[in-house]
Amino acid sequence: MTENAPRAVPASPAPTRGTKRRRTPRLATTSGVLTYVFIALAVLLPVPYMLQLPGPVFNTLGDYQGDPMISVSGAKTYPTAGRIDMLTVAVSGGPGRDIFASQALGALINGEQTVVPTEAYYPLDTTREDVTESNAVEMSSSQDVAIAAAMGQMDKSYSVHLSVDDVVADAPAQGKLRKGDRLMSVNGKKLDSDPQAAQIMSRTVQGTDSVELGIERDGKSKTISLTPAKVDDRKAIGITMKQDFEFPVDVKFNVDGVGGPSAGTMFALAIIDELTPGAMTGGKHVAGTGEITPDGTVGPIGGARQKVAAATEKGATLFLSPADNCAEVMAAADQSKITVARIDTLDDAQTTVEQYAAGNTSDLPKCPADGADNNEKGQ
Repeated sequence: MTENAPRAVPASPAPTRGTKRRRTPRLATTSGVLTYVFIALAVLLPVPYMLQLPGPVFNTLGDYQGDPMISVSGAKTYPTAGRIDMLTVAVSGGPGRDIFASQALGALINGEQTVVPTEAYYPLDTTREDVTESNAVEMSSSQDVAIAAAMGQMDKSYSVHLSVDDVVADAPAQGKLRKGDRLMSVNGKKLDSDPQAAQIMSRTVQGTDSVELGIERDGKSKTISLTPAKVDDRKAIGITMKQDFEFPVDVKFNVDGVGGPSAGTMFALAIIDELTPGAMTGGKHVAGTGEITPDGTVGPIGGARQKVAAATEKGATLFLSPADNCAEVMAAADQSKITVARIDTLDDAQTTVEQYAAGNTSDLPKCPADGADNNEKGQ
């Protein structure tokens, strides 16, 4: 008789240390935590960029905080109508104000804001106070230059005096020139009362090895001889200059809290509108931008895309764009909602507004669709 063989019982598997099955949860947890940490760092990490976004809009023909934004006295003025808007760009970030990677990424996605490197605008050692002071100085200067451009456009004479604003330490001018000295001539070329005096002064210094300045100090005339020094491959005598204007009219601006030079063209148009019969805009809503020089040349500005957005949001129907900003303006998301006209000079700007007011839009100088630098006509 044969005994039944014992039934085989499966053996339990020997425990295995360190298998994937036991370690996976811990690795997954650690990996997830690290991912969240990296995301948090990316979101909260300050980055060296600034965001440009649409800023407040001001009607230069209207009031601001209960007072006229621009008031002219000393000459006959005329009623105005419509709007001539100056546009601003709000800036997030920059010296003393951090923005984070998440903000920069969001700005790139929404398309209305522009991300720019801080170093492209400000040296690394610039402080917030430096920015505020610089903006205020630029705004004040742009107002004087706008008046000068308006006077020139209306053939009204004015005088301008070039003076020393500051003397650089250890420069050729130190100990010889003082702040406040009026610069009357340079190497026999008259400077006083010439709107191009600063340019004449700069060109003369660059083109000579010796400078003879005629100055006026405390009511007395003096002659100062200087030898320019080489600074970054350019000749310099070590002064900063400012222009002091004397106008036949008195113009007051009510623009607290706004800085920079880009409102010059709109200021000039508003002054002309107040000093000439008839409403330049014909009651229409015009907006625009552009730095301006005393001879009426309109220069490019920053933040053109944001200014188009601000203009359309406020309901403007005509946008005046400096020629060198055409490409950026035509790339703006809102440019199709507004008539865009290219301007090179204050005369262009005035003529364009008057033509638009009269309903003549077929011959406006326009920015080409591809932003190329040409002077196409028509819509």
